[in-house]
Amino acid sequence: MAEPIAQPVITPARGEDRGRVVELFAEDLTDLHLPVDLVALGRVFDELIGDERSVVLVARTPADGLAAGVLVASRVPSVKFSGWSLWIEELYVGKQVRQRGMGRALVEELLQFARQGGYAGIDLEAYHGNAPAALLYRNLGFRRLGRERFYYRLEWEQQDATP
Repeated sequence: MAEPIAQPVITPARGEDRGRVVELFAEDLTDLHLPVDLVALGRVFDELIGDERSVVLVARTPADGLAAGVLVASRVPSVKFSGWSLWIEELYVGKQVRQRGMGRALVEELLQFARQGGYAGIDLEAYHGNAPAALLYRNLGFRRLGRERFYYRLEWEQQDATP
């Protein structure tokens, strides 16, 4: 593991973080071999920081204060937790600063937010084979649920309808 970053600074995302956070989103999608639309990602960022149901945290390197990691969570009522919970949709740390404590700092900040806000739990999923993420979550006390996730993109319907 690389040297930890001296106390990454975790803050809610701000409007001026837009460009850097969009770059992080794009880097993640590229790693996943998914299409990247920077304009659409910018709109998503704007919607996230303007929506009270969203929690968007950024991790900054103390040296330059730039966003180097991002966590996006949604507030959702949960049957499983019998109350309000948080769903981590995105946790991404830039390649230059991985395995140096930023992801952990982001999740710990969200755990603190959940405790202070009276949430009943936090849900997430990690990609199969992402050992660093699985280790991070287990080390923080998360437990494996044993589910399989599926997804459906509505744009597929339009592609299938094209002659």
